[in-house]
Amino acid sequence: MRSSRAGSVLIEALVATAILAVILVGVLQVTGDSLMRHRDIETRRAALMVARSQLAALGFSEPLTDGAIDGEQDGFVWRIDADPCADSGGDSAAGRLYCVTVTVHPRAAARPVVVLASRRLAPEA
Repeated sequence: MRSSRAGSVLIEALVATAILAVILVGVLQVTGDSLMRHRDIETRRAALMVARSQLAALGFSEPLTDGAIDGEQDGFVWRIDADPCADSGGDSAAGRLYCVTVTVHPRAAARPVVVLASRRLAPEA
């Protein structure tokens, strides 16, 4: 009787170890996925800050004109495209209305992380 009890304990220990291994693999996968998503969110947050700062400075640090402006900031590449808005009806006494798009992507990637679209009024010179 003693030997059958010892074999039973060994099988129980092996089953418990297998169950624990399956649980740990699941926990590690969830943790890894969570860390990856956190990194992606932080990248998007930083890119959004760059895009907002470039959009806020537009028309102040440099005059707003037709065309594109490129630059780098904090590990991101940004591009501002400004064109007169087609639906604005032309120039007015207040100035020219521009449709502006700011695109930001990490230096190592070509796909944009953030794209902001806005309208800006450039006063007549």
